[in-house]
Amino acid sequence: MAKQKNLSKEDLEDVSTFGDFARKKISLQPDKISIQSIPIKVKCLNEKQKDLKKAIEEKDVVIANGFPGSGKTYISLLTALHLLKTEPKYERLVLIKSLQVIKGEEVGFLPGSLDEKIEPYMYSFTSNLDKILSKPINKSLRGQGIIEIFPIAYLRGTTQDSCIVIIDETQNIDLHTFKTIITRIGSNCKMIFLGDADQIDRKKSESCLLRVSQLFKDVDFVGSVTFTETDSVRNPLIPKLLDILRKEDKE
Repeated sequence: MAKQKNLSKEDLEDVSTFGDFARKKISLQPDKISIQSIPIKVKCLNEKQKDLKKAIEEKDVVIANGFPGSGKTYISLLTALHLLKTEPKYERLVLIKSLQVIKGEEVGFLPGSLDEKIEPYMYSFTSNLDKILSKPINKSLRGQGIIEIFPIAYLRGTTQDSCIVIIDETQNIDLHTFKTIITRIGSNCKMIFLGDADQIDRKKSESCLLRVSQLFKDVDFVGSVTFTETDSVRNPLIPKLLDILRKEDKE
């Protein structure tokens, strides 16, 4: 396995999460918080994360495909929140995810409101937001409508203006659905598509991720980043385990 290139000190930016901020502002009330008052910066752990951050900052459409544990969702959320804080033209962070479940793991009917029904599916977003902002601040920003979370179906008939939209698990949507999403882009809107083409929970022929990654990889107004196993920042056992499983699949 290739060794990751270490970034220089100049390449990395310090990360400040709400946890550090809250210790200095003990009396701050979560319901009074504004995104502008939270010190959010982005820390890139490798070159590909830096590429993704740059693509999100410079392009209005970004497609990031690749290895699990490479930080695609975390870096995208951090970068989007930082832009929301520093760029007045962005007023909302919209988080969307396919509700396709893992084969054989259907959970059936879920009671409650829309938020309560979709909350289990959105854990990849909410858990990362809790780490970045803390649970009370995440809840507050959602309550204020600064952060919105809903399923793909609710995009129909809408125009997404003045916002950054992150679509996770793009490997589980087909090309028709991709078209439905991408045509919702309005004024001052960024769309970031994330996924891993090796973790498709439907027929592989129905997944759009690899196809759109290839279609747009050389288009100058679209950012395209592909993460490999050398970019993983999760447990170092993961690439080794997946390599063994890949060999088993070939036998």
